[in-house]
Amino acid sequence: MKDQRAVYVAVNGSAEVRLFEIGESYQVLRDAVEGMIQCVHLESIGVDMLLNEEGKVYDLPENLFATWLFEGEFGVRDSVRGNVIFTNFDHDTGDTIGLTEEQFDVLEFALSQLMVSQR
Repeated sequence: MKDQRAVYVAVNGSAEVRLFEIGESYQVLRDAVEGMIQCVHLESIGVDMLLNEEGKVYDLPENLFATWLFEGEFGVRDSVRGNVIFTNFDHDTGDTIGLTEEQFDVLEFALSQLMVSQR
């Protein structure tokens, strides 16, 4: 089966592609967020942002990129704590699947915009 592609963004702003197989994604995703997974759907860009649901409890560092996307989506001031990973969801099967080329491009562009705005 073809590897699925997700985008991992660490709290320090570094980003990388992570690969996983459909049906075997849980451990890859859990390792990425370093804990229990919470899924936040970002409708405006059509991706799922997976984060550590206990990030605030454990006072993990703020993830500026994830916070920026969250605030843009929901219009509320909040902070996303810890590393995040972005994936897609198959509504027919319920499986976590990889990002489409378009979703990958949107995330890449958003990351570049945040980097420019922080200069």
